[in-house]
Amino acid sequence: MTLTRSISFIFLSCFLILQSCKEEPTAVAESGLVLSQDSMAIHLEKQFTKWNSLVCQDDLRYMDTLKAFYKTRNYKPLWWGAITGDSASWSDLQLTLAHSESHGMNYKYYQLPLVDYYRGALDSMRVTSKLYRRMAELELIISNNLLRMYEDIANGRTTPRKVYGYTYMLPLNNKKELDFEAFLEEEDKNTFIDNLHTEDTTYNELRKVLTYYLKKKIAAKSSEIDFSEYPKIELGDTVSILPKIIAKLKEKKLPNTDILSIKDTTIYTQELAKLIKTLQSDYNLTPDGILGYKTYKLINATPDDNINQVKANMERQRWFTKPKEGAYVYINLPVYEVDMHWEDSVKSMPICIGKNLPDKYDEMVKEYTDSGWLYKLPKNLETPQIASKISYMVINPTWTIPYSIIRNEMWWKLVRDPAYLSREGYKVYRGKTEVNGDTIRWSKINKDKIPYQIVQNPGPENALGTVKYIFHNPFSIYLHDTPNKTAFKRTQRAVSHGCVRLQDPILFGEYLMQNSDEYNADDFRIMMGYAPKDPDRLEDYDPADTTATIQKLTETTLVRLQKPMPLYLDYRTVYFDADWTLHFCYDIYDQNKLILEAMDRW
Repeated sequence: MTLTRSISFIFLSCFLILQSCKEEPTAVAESGLVLSQDSMAIHLEKQFTKWNSLVCQDDLRYMDTLKAFYKTRNYKPLWWGAITGDSASWSDLQLTLAHSESHGMNYKYYQLPLVDYYRGALDSMRVTSKLYRRMAELELIISNNLLRMYEDIANGRTTPRKVYGYTYMLPLNNKKELDFEAFLEEEDKNTFIDNLHTEDTTYNELRKVLTYYLKKKIAAKSSEIDFSEYPKIELGDTVSILPKIIAKLKEKKLPNTDILSIKDTTIYTQELAKLIKTLQSDYNLTPDGILGYKTYKLINATPDDNINQVKANMERQRWFTKPKEGAYVYINLPVYEVDMHWEDSVKSMPICIGKNLPDKYDEMVKEYTDSGWLYKLPKNLETPQIASKISYMVINPTWTIPYSIIRNEMWWKLVRDPAYLSREGYKVYRGKTEVNGDTIRWSKINKDKIPYQIVQNPGPENALGTVKYIFHNPFSIYLHDTPNKTAFKRTQRAVSHGCVRLQDPILFGEYLMQNSDEYNADDFRIMMGYAPKDPDRLEDYDPADTTATIQKLTETTLVRLQKPMPLYLDYRTVYFDADWTLHFCYDIYDQNKLILEAMDRW
């Protein structure tokens, strides 16, 4: 048995185990009359001009392709044996559709149970045009769904636009060329499908992970722990469900085998808290040792959760794959890191990303919708997925405060203390004219129609720090420095208003200078007020020399890159490092379910 066929058998066994065995029928109707493929071909041709279907015609998206295909074979059916009761033919069809599970699909997407139900009813029908019409319908449903499976596995069952709307801007650069006719004619369809992704190592590694968890699902045994009475559990708390928590952690060997040495107790001990911190850190959660909503989700996670996580990331991989060579910037948002790719090496640094929506946000939407308080819903500050190019940087930037921040975070400071703005280094403009912010009576202004712009002056306290990096996008998102470095000490760093904060913006700027024809990395360092790294240049470096060609910049200055640097802001909750070590990370934006729901819908 080939590897492909054995994998298919694993998935097939999951849904055939409850099916009863059937006697092998022949292509003979109950009346004793022999069924004819030629008669079926006549009715199959008619199906393309007058459709009488068991399913909505909108579900049959490949009718034009099928019409051309069947015409070339004089409408001879492909699935005669499977439809008329040949058990070997039916089993082969089941194995083919079941194989879709190894690619993150659900075999039920492809209407096999429907076909099985109606083909079973054929035995009781007389050999009339109605019988042949029904057989022709089943023929086209099978072929249509096989083509749907083929395209789903090749290029994705859904699309980013259906999942994210306009907030997804990565290119669909992993699409495969499809040959529908060759696929239908191919006897070994499973291998044909697997060969679609032979060059995609990430995709194939994800398939291995999926197979592992599908097997593990069969062995799963414990039930979910009810944490509803315990919003959080802290060090020293006495909690009756702790033995259940310990048992589940031992069952899963989380965070590692050290959990096996923990004794059952109802007291949340230092020893257990240490392991909980390790678990939290492994999934990019704040390692505070406090058991709460996010940690509960990890403890209660089942193989189904891992399976779904891998399925969502396989769909992402079918849409987009990052470059294999060249210089580019890659950010995996839930990992909170930026990777700077040179031609032959990679450097990484921590970043901060946009704040996530509150836990149980969907419940809040329902509650506020029912109560008419939708205006109270928090604004979505999550950093979107973007492909763009960094075209320039601004050294010593100003910051124009977004109106949402003025309304939600600054308003009451302005009402209580109009001098707050001038004292903290802000300027106020009405149109292009600067006005004295100290004289504005903010309490008299409609905060939903603010006629002023508030701009923070350049300087070390500016919210954007000393430099920002600009790339084209419709969300006003950019990468920038920050005066608040404490957030980088956190494991979970979804803290910004949507932009990406860089822990080391100087290193990032040095990296970008490879795409500048005018300046090099040391030039950038000097402009930012740092000494050059080149030993020869360092010998002659004098920061007080006002005649030097390159000096520290004190004014707001734009520096362009003659060759814009490619940038990708991606979102992967299952990923591999450079050594192909597998990592799961917490789905901070709760986006996996959006993909899975869309796959089920479409």
